Amino acid sequence: MTPSIPGTSFVPLKGSRRCHRPGSVVLGRSDSTEWCEVTVKVRRKAPLPEPVPHQPISRAELATKYGADPKDLDTVERVLTPFGLKVSSKNSVTRAVKVVGPVSAMERAFEVRLQRNKWDGVLYRGRVGEINLPEELNGIVTGVFGLDSRPMINRRRSPGSPVSFTPPAPGLRSWYFPQELAAAYQFPAGDGTGQTVGILEFGGQYIVDDLTQFLRITGMAPAVPNVQVRNVRALSAQAQSDADYITEVMLDIEVVAGICPQATVVVFFSEWTESGWIDNLDAALTDAANLSVLSISYGLAEGNDIWTEQAMDHVNDVLKEFANAGVTVCVSSGDDGSENQVPDGSAHVNFPASSPYVLAIGGTALTRDTWQEVVWHEGDGIRQDGGGSSGGGVSTVVPRPVWQNVDIRAANPQFLQGRIVPDVAANAAANTGYFVVVLGSPQYTGGTSAAAPLWAALIARLLQAGKQVGFLTPLLYQPLAGTGGQPLGAVACFDVTQGSNASGNAPGYAAGVGFDAATGWGSPNGAQLLNLLS
Repeated sequence: MTPSIPGTSFVPLKGSRRCHRPGSVVLGRSDSTEWCEVTVKVRRKAPLPEPVPHQPISRAELATKYGADPKDLDTVERVLTPFGLKVSSKNSVTRAVKVVGPVSAMERAFEVRLQRNKWDGVLYRGRVGEINLPEELNGIVTGVFGLDSRPMINRRRSPGSPVSFTPPAPGLRSWYFPQELAAAYQFPAGDGTGQTVGILEFGGQYIVDDLTQFLRITGMAPAVPNVQVRNVRALSAQAQSDADYITEVMLDIEVVAGICPQATVVVFFSEWTESGWIDNLDAALTDAANLSVLSISYGLAEGNDIWTEQAMDHVNDVLKEFANAGVTVCVSSGDDGSENQVPDGSAHVNFPASSPYVLAIGGTALTRDTWQEVVWHEGDGIRQDGGGSSGGGVSTVVPRPVWQNVDIRAANPQFLQGRIVPDVAANAAANTGYFVVVLGSPQYTGGTSAAAPLWAALIARLLQAGKQVGFLTPLLYQPLAGTGGQPLGAVACFDVTQGSNASGNAPGYAAGVGFDAATGWGSPNGAQLLNLLS
């Protein structure tokens, strides 16, 4: 490790410890001249309100009262520049300082050893152990992201099934156009006019011709949403051209476009890394489009092998700010059931679906012939085996929020009885999936990553109808006027009572009458939400 500035004392940064990734190979030290960009996060002036108030806080008040003290940002710059680093930007709203410089300077400034690693054919910059801060920054800096570029475990989509360029009539197929699901779930009338739907992406690209063809085939043309792209962090050519990522991008956009064809859709692209998550959420938070709702179709199992503690804390913190601003963030609960890509025999849930500041969305299978709905579960429930199932269960990391007043016991009794996932659900099975056009190919596909933008589109229509949705999730667990003393979710969702999300060798969670950890309160009843929300 390159020596630091003489006389500088260092302290470890809480939650920054990295472990060696199983299966990765250390190829040697990072090139000392390799260029790095790091996001340094600092403390808030004051903690965000807890619990989240139902009356949203204005963006201006959030920035002024709960943003960063500019003096803290200046202190970070003053302390780090003598190590050979430069500050490219400072932002008091996101409490972020962007710092750039060579590996040698980063190693001195944060007392780390950066390495060249290879995992699953991917080269990246890695580290193990803790990040250390110059003592003067202790208590000011709360997170440092980007020293390592470790890619997060890449969940692969199940391949879509091709369809003809002239799809058969509804009675001759099992899958749906998005607007057909909106009708089945009794969404309020609307086209998204005046609403802005944000979408977070971590690879792929937006293809205009695919959306144009989708709108023509589904009969939505000439209506065309105003799609805006924000390239938050540069993607590699491989990530941009990856068919799985492109499918996810076009699925997210086309589900929203099929239900809210006159909305503005803002798509944020960043790397599939911890620093990519932080920067993407920060960009969405500060975007001038003033988002009505945000959809996230990504997530990974909780655990230190995947997320560092500081990353989970900072993702949670930004999501909490969205909630305080009255913006519901819709997050898919995962597509591998209770095992959730961690084959250790225990049940696992996805983060950030397990955040208490999001609307976590699971999956169902909605059969067109009978209009019956069950928990989505295909094959053994795991995508790599050609199956898939609704993510759901009890968090082992995130405590149960006070508003989640339901009694579901964890399948892993030795762990924390934490936040229950999901809150709600919607159609996600591949066989009863969503029509999309990807790379010029009409097809149908599914996943909770389709159910998330579906719920986001519903919220956009509710907002267009004049409803004060705010942070929707806690309301689902409370009785409101007109619910007869029942929680809103019990009245405003179609209860799903059959099926289980047990997958692989992990214990799972069964559906039942009322709330459960496979589909939450159930699938949306848009008409009831329209009637009961103020």
